[in-house]
Amino acid sequence: MKSKKLKILFLALFLLPLCLLLLGAGCEKDERDSFCYQGKVITLNLGDGCPNIIKITEPVENGNLVKNATISFNPDLYEGTLKVGDVVLFKVLEYEQWVGPATANCLWPEFTGQIEFCNK
Repeated sequence: MKSKKLKILFLALFLLPLCLLLLGAGCEKDERDSFCYQGKVITLNLGDGCPNIIKITEPVENGNLVKNATISFNPDLYEGTLKVGDVVLFKVLEYEQWVGPATANCLWPEFTGQIEFCNK
């Protein structure tokens, strides 16, 4: 009787951590690079002279650009086709406050800069 209880106890102590390890291995973690902002494409220049703009939806921790800030970008650097509304991940290599002409027929960014799209 005593050896049966020891076997059950041993199996429970051995199998419980093993099961937890196997169940936890399937969990997918957020693999977003800690330097990558998440943003939504809000305008694309379709020959109208307006800038290409991304609105930041998820800033990086300790980053200078905050949520809802807008930045201009070069869509030719994106591998694929972008559409208004697409969500993208990107690093900001450098930026500065937008200073320039602003006409009423376009949206204008708060910042202009160079970005690099993050690999997915």
